[in-house]
Formats: sequence, structure tokens, C-alpha cells
Amino acid sequence: MNDFENKIIEKLLTKYQNSKLSKEGSERNIKIKIDVNDPIMKSYKSRDSYKYREQNDKTIRILESKGYINAYFSKENEFEYLVLNVDRVDELYNYHGIPNPRIENEKVISILNSYETNSFMKIFKDDVIKQINEKYTYPKIYFNDSKELMIILKIIDEILVLNDEVMKRDFSVRVLGDSKKFVLYENKIINIIKDYDPEAKDIEKEDILKSYNIVSNYSYTLIKNKLVFKLKNTIIDLNQLPYDFSMSNQMIKDLTIIKSDIKRIITVENLTTFYGLNEDALIIYLAGFHNSIKQQLLLKIYEMYPNAEYYHFSDIDAGGFWIYNNLKNKTCIPFKPFRMGIKELENNKDNLKELTANDVRRLKILLTNPGFEEFYDVIKYMLNNNCKLEQEILD
Repeated sequence: MNDFENKIIEKLLTKYQNSKLSKEGSERNIKIKIDVNDPIMKSYKSRDSYKYREQNDKTIRILESKGYINAYFSKENEFEYLVLNVDRVDELYNYHGIPNPRIENEKVISILNSYETNSFMKIFKDDVIKQINEKYTYPKIYFNDSKELMIILKIIDEILVLNDEVMKRDFSVRVLGDSKKFVLYENKIINIIKDYDPEAKDIEKEDILKSYNIVSNYSYTLIKNKLVFKLKNTIIDLNQLPYDFSMSNQMIKDLTIIKSDIKRIITVENLTTFYGLNEDALIIYLAGFHNSIKQQLLLKIYEMYPNAEYYHFSDIDAGGFWIYNNLKNKTCIPFKPFRMGIKELENNKDNLKELTANDVRRLKILLTNPGFEEFYDVIKYMLNNNCKLEQEILD
């Protein structure tokens, strides 16, 4: 297939896809047509057109002989225009070697109709089917074709049942049989989760997979102060350590907490704040949104200290409020916000940042959500004063 033939076919199929004919048919005499004035026919109009006319005519005649088009020439045998034979469109797609959108749409709908789920993926499934029925196409931001859709559905189903952290390459081998295949679908999977999982809508894209226990490298949980626990036959007392302690995932699973004097637990969003925070409390660095491993640690602590005071320290912005709410809801621990109020904003006026348009949008959404009622006054203050504050610069 030469370049000229390729351009003709792509132009015809594009015009067909955008026409009413491809979507619902038409009783009107609609023609998919390319004439000599079309930009792809510029070689017919150029000064040196004599160099190309014979080959161009031959290409058009071949497409006509195959039944894909009807070509029209003047009495002087000059090319005037060609028309797509819509009855041979399916064959033309095959000839060109690209998927037929109509057939792909049917395959996608069939796959989704047979896909059973009780997760947020049900909304995704319904939305894609609705878009195909209304717009005659599916969102390419989520998958390129029906084959890729099947793979992505399989991957997401496996992600949703993960209870422990797993390395990205190990997960790829487990699900796809190849350590490098997962990265081919990673961005589209993140797009789906970000757009359809309500619990992920305020998580940064780079943190989505981590929040679902898929990591590039195994993470560690940093803690300091107060905690006494046992690992196998070794007792570790953080009261005796003048520095923070790093826990691996396996350590969190294996440790047994020993009762000691803990009255306050503070979880912290940012690393700089964790290192700088000096409070008479057990302090735990969450690194943004917590995952199931950190949740296990928190629940072990809560089981031993149900009457302690639990606080969370985040940025005073929409993201910080979301992180706090996510932590409180997923652990069912009665957390309270730590230094996340109007007082902190007023006392740090020189360090405040202006709200972006996206900040304003997100904060206004929170004002309509009863789950964020304890932050309503703070949010109103932020909107009225066009401000937010990062926890690292709190005085």
C-alpha cells in the first residue's frame, strides 16, 4: 500500500466514522466523497503533477476494481472525485488493517455486559456502554480496543482484592505472566480508578497505585516515641531510642504491642513535619494517604489503646482534609484534626498561599459533603481569605 492509497483510505474512513451513515444509517443519499480539490489530492494540482498523475490514477483505479470506491474522471480522463462504496466498508477496514469501530463497539459492549462487579467498576461499565450508545465510540483514555479492555478489567479486579503490598513487577508476573507488561496499562488503569473510585478522587495520580498496595519498592513506616512492642523474642522500647524507628511491612504483621503509657497518637502527612514534630505522643508518618499495611499498624495500636486520643496532622487544604477523612473512615478510629484550623491560618499569615482555581472547586465540593462538616468553618475562612497552608511551615 503506497502513501497516496493510505491517505485516501484513511480520509474516507475518517469521514465515514464522523458521518451519520456509520452511526445509525440514513435514508438520505449521503455520499462520502473526496474531490480533486481535497488537500490529499494536491499532487494533481501541483506544477509537477505530471510526475504523479499516472501513478495516482492507477492507485484510484485499483481501489475501484476492488469495489471500495467509485471513481469519476472527465471526458479528458482527468480525475474529478471518488465516492466510498459504503456497502464494502467492513472489507475496507480489513484491507487497511485497522479495527472497524462498529465491530469494536459491539465487542466492547459484549465484554462489559458479561462483566460482573460490585465495585465502582459497575459505574465505569455503565458509562462506557452509555457513551457507545449515544456517541458511537468508547473513551480511548481508558482502553484502545476490546482486547486491551479485557486485560485492564482483569488487572483492576486483581488490584481490588490486594490486602498486602506487592512490588509492581511481581504483580505484573502474577497477573500477566511478564514483569514488564503492567506498565503498558498502568496509566489507563490509574485514569479509571481516579475517575471512578470515589475514595481515590482526591489522591494524586502518582499515589493511586500505592494506595492500592502496588509499589515500585517496598515501603517502610516511620514511627517515634512511646511505643513498646515485641518482635519474635525481642522487645523494642521506643522510649529508649533517641531517634525514629523504621518498620517494614513484615515487621508490622509480626509485631505484638506491649501495654505502656500512651495517651496520644498523632499521624502525620509529610516527612519534614514528622521529623520536626516534638510532642508527648506516639508519632507515625503516613506519607499521604495511608494503605492497608499502615492501617494494620493503626488498628493494632487502637486495639491496645482504645481510650487514647488520636490526632491527624495534614496540610490545611482540600487534599489534607481528604486525607484526614479517608484515614478516619477507613480505620473507624475517632481521629481529630491536629493544628488544622483557623487559628493556624491566622497565626501564619506571612506563609499562606493563594488558592488555585482547582483548590476553590475542591473546597466548594467539600462544603456540600456532610462528612467534612467539622472543617466547614475553616473552609469558609479559606475561601473568604483566598488562602491555604502547608503543615511544614506552621509556626
